[in-house]
Amino acid sequence: MFLSLALRRIVTLQQSQIHSFSTSIVLFKSKNAGGGESKSSKRILSDADLSATSNQWLLLKTQYDKFLIELRELYSKQIQLRTSSLAFEELSVTIPPNKKAHQLKELTQIIQKSPQMFMIDMACHAQYIPNVLEAIQKSGLNINPQQDGTTIFLPTPKVTREHREELAKNAKKLADQIVVKMREAYSKAHRNLKKQEKSLSRDLIVDLDANLKLRLDNYISQVDKIRTDKQKELLDSTF
Repeated sequence: MFLSLALRRIVTLQQSQIHSFSTSIVLFKSKNAGGGESKSSKRILSDADLSATSNQWLLLKTQYDKFLIELRELYSKQIQLRTSSLAFEELSVTIPPNKKAHQLKELTQIIQKSPQMFMIDMACHAQYIPNVLEAIQKSGLNINPQQDGTTIFLPTPKVTREHREELAKNAKKLADQIVVKMREAYSKAHRNLKKQEKSLSRDLIVDLDANLKLRLDNYISQVDKIRTDKQKELLDSTF
């Protein structure tokens, strides 16, 4: 009995010296050398423990949250069944030679001539007309601009099934662009983790990277839901 009590005391002392993260164990599937799937255990860290171990997560979370806000704002301004002047006013136009982005309202005034027609007078900045036309065509507004000298006319399309479907396609394009930005942010964090191999163990780096990838997947799922909800609104609306 004395030996049993001594062994228990040793085990208890050893456990008290181990720093425990708030984690759970899951199986991540990966390809093995033979082409089949192998499974390896990795820790799923809580946000608090991930932040305490790596400063990459706080930076990524801030970026991801901004990207979600950006997507919602793009949808509210550009992907609407009825186009408002706000959609044009806040349109981002890249201006040479330094390729700095400006809102269209900084370059000119957008005038609504009728419920179906907007007009842009580019007389003061005629050299930027090609840049403005390009921005409109890439905006996802589903607008076909018509140029007459230094004036650009913007006829708003009728709310037809074809128009709805085109807007739904544009909603997907904008969502895809946000996902690309998120993946680029994750890739940068991944490279930064690799640079810490001298200060962190290889196993810890693998765990951290797996957790950052899991967060990326979760945010991409949020983007997919925002896109799906928007497309459903466009296609199912009785407007």
